[in-house]
Amino acid sequence: VYESEKEAGISHFLEHALFKGTKKRKVGQIASEIESRGGDINAFTSFEETCYYTTLASRYFSEGMDIIADAVQNPVFDAEEMAKEKEVILEEIKRAYDSPYKVLSMNLWKESFAGTPYSRPVLGYESTVRNINHKTLRNYFDKHYHAGTLSLFIVGDIDKEKAFELARSQFSKLKPQKARAIPNLTPRILRAPKIIALSKDVQESHLQIAWPAPPVTDLSIPAFDVMCTSIGQGESSRLFQYLVKDKKIALDCQMGLVGTAKGSLATVALQMAPENLELALKETLDLLEKTAAEGIDDSELERLKSSLESEVVSGKETVEGYARRLGYYYIQFGDPDYEKKYLEAVLAVDKDQATEKLNYILNTKPVLSMIHPKSHTVNTKAIGAILNRKKSKVVAVPVEISKLELKKKGNIRFVEKVITSLPIVSMKIIFPGGSREESVDKLGVGQLFQRLWTAGTPSFSSVQIAHTLESLGASLHAFSGKHTLGLSVEFLSKHWSIIKPILTEIILTPTFDENEFQTEKNILLREILAERDTPGAVCQLNLMKAVYGSHPYGRSSLGTEKTVSKLTPQDLKNYYKNFVHKKSAIVSTVGAFQKNIWELEIQSILEQLPEEGHKPQIKIKIEAKNQLEIITEKKTPLLQSHLLIGFLTNDFTDPDRYAMKLLSSCLAGQGGRLFLELRDKQSLAYTVSPMNSDTPERGMFGFYIGCSPEKLFTAIREIRKELDKVLNQPMSHKELDRAKQFWIGRFELDLQRFSSQAILYGLDEMYGLGYDHVLTIADKINEVTREQIQKAAQRLLKPEHATISIVHPEELEKITIEKAWSAPKELIKKLGRSPKELITA
Repeated sequence: VYESEKEAGISHFLEHALFKGTKKRKVGQIASEIESRGGDINAFTSFEETCYYTTLASRYFSEGMDIIADAVQNPVFDAEEMAKEKEVILEEIKRAYDSPYKVLSMNLWKESFAGTPYSRPVLGYESTVRNINHKTLRNYFDKHYHAGTLSLFIVGDIDKEKAFELARSQFSKLKPQKARAIPNLTPRILRAPKIIALSKDVQESHLQIAWPAPPVTDLSIPAFDVMCTSIGQGESSRLFQYLVKDKKIALDCQMGLVGTAKGSLATVALQMAPENLELALKETLDLLEKTAAEGIDDSELERLKSSLESEVVSGKETVEGYARRLGYYYIQFGDPDYEKKYLEAVLAVDKDQATEKLNYILNTKPVLSMIHPKSHTVNTKAIGAILNRKKSKVVAVPVEISKLELKKKGNIRFVEKVITSLPIVSMKIIFPGGSREESVDKLGVGQLFQRLWTAGTPSFSSVQIAHTLESLGASLHAFSGKHTLGLSVEFLSKHWSIIKPILTEIILTPTFDENEFQTEKNILLREILAERDTPGAVCQLNLMKAVYGSHPYGRSSLGTEKTVSKLTPQDLKNYYKNFVHKKSAIVSTVGAFQKNIWELEIQSILEQLPEEGHKPQIKIKIEAKNQLEIITEKKTPLLQSHLLIGFLTNDFTDPDRYAMKLLSSCLAGQGGRLFLELRDKQSLAYTVSPMNSDTPERGMFGFYIGCSPEKLFTAIREIRKELDKVLNQPMSHKELDRAKQFWIGRFELDLQRFSSQAILYGLDEMYGLGYDHVLTIADKINEVTREQIQKAAQRLLKPEHATISIVHPEELEKITIEKAWSAPKELIKKLGRSPKELITA
């Protein structure tokens, strides 16, 4: 912003020039001296500052200070070197103009700040950069690089007094001039929307919309920031959920605030298929106007504020990040500690203040910058009409959230929760069945069934169904698990009349078309052949088979090549007849619907099904192993070994299931024991994690690690050490608190979507836990003690009863694995050797 029109790009040129030698350091010497000490040095230029920074070990602090002080005070601006660097910068400018995304942004700023330096790209223009030489660089440097403009930020393991003394010494020769003030520049106020459309050789369309907002120092900016971020940051934001997840008319979207010292922009960025450009724009504005009328939710504000606090903390994790934040807040606000004040201001913003700022920007005229494929024609008049329309009056409708209820209509159970915050309905129709019920000669029939149940009816072909669903942004698919099968349906409430006839025929008269059947059967056979291509999958399949033996849990859900190759469409019809019936059916619905009408609608469909069909098999007893079992498989070439160590646990009725969930949480995540001990401290692997499966019969707990083959035996020993810690000592109170927060937090996040709630309520009811089990699980988790976890582990995770599955590039002797796994006492007892002999062995 300090550049004249003719100087455009000179600040950025200067950033390059300062690394091209000083009076005592030759070209390339500045960077090499830093890198030779294991550090790095770089710079960046924005509208309002140029920043030079270096990061290196604190023991090299004095040398680093000397190097960067020399660079920013004593550049030589060699004419030949500057001519060379000019060519580099011109290539950088060309690259920027080759980038659709950078052009998109440059056009947006060009129009939003027309007539001000903010409208010009930081890189400058080819025409202005070509006119910059060593003399103009020296003049600009002398004018702007002095004591009145320089700020120094130091973060690290240093002595503050010595650092200040060194800084005074190193920068004592700077001229004591005053800094120039930034001219009073503001975004232009438009009387009509401004549209810039550009065609490029791209496949998708991109657009950015910008509304003017006050300077970053304005007291209202925290409210603008909260408004933009709460509506459009992250996948859980209402903008993303509405456009990408629900309407499915955008591929990506976000809303944010870009602030400068003299004016800001509230922006929305959209990426979509070319044919959806106008619709995506219209739906975006509809959503913003609806939000402005109804108000931003408290839950959205809380999500934002929590993430912002975390971001502030994590931003100080590295010395480079910390220094940058100090610099930003000093340059913009005159106070390096202003971040704390800004955070307090953000946390104080309420939903009314945030909503007010949304209404503010919607009452101004935006700038729209877009890029579209050359093959696609854009109707700029239609886009202008969308942008220029009068704000529609949206009547705020109170959000209704009913309590979770269970109703029984004949043999059909309805689990229902009404939420009207979004006009969405998510329904799961669940029947007992699944791979657990497959006979040994029909393995894989459930997989084929779930792929073909929704692939055609007498009135609707698979293509017609897919086209209709996609045009509505709806989804309808079948699922088949170990113990259940069913249909998952999600749609906008207003589209039920279109969805209903398709759903009715899928439930009552699926065709299992021969051509569709052959296509899916061939795909499934290829998947079966490829299933053992992945070493991790081989390791898991081998473990499941060893742990569960002949029980259905021990086999692949895909079936076998032998059984699938013999399946026919009639087998799918028989499977449908056996399992799709009224008895024990559960309909779990969450969303915006009227209960009484909904129950009648669904009941009228399901009542046409047979009364009952196949009776579920009696539970097969799964015998626990009373000895260590080891399964190895050689697979080459292989750069990593895969290790799974599993233990059979109990079913849903076991009160220790909550303790085992928390043990898994204690071990999981980047803050968990396995990550900290095996990855962070010992660098044994990139991936290491616990696993805990909950099933209606018997579950499994285990440990997984993928590591270099030469680290395999160390990994086995270290996992054993971690298991011994669990068995011999209760976890700390701090670990328990973290595990509870981790588990409950993840669980609640998983319940954000209506579909997640619907499937959980329905399955819990089907498995006998109760439809409302989810409402009490957090309390059950919080009641678990350290001692309960230790006792549960001692009962279920006996090292001598472990099952170890390994995939390795070489043949392995089981005795060597057993030695690595077994504790000394166990080996002495088993091998009859003394500790001394054992150590020798």
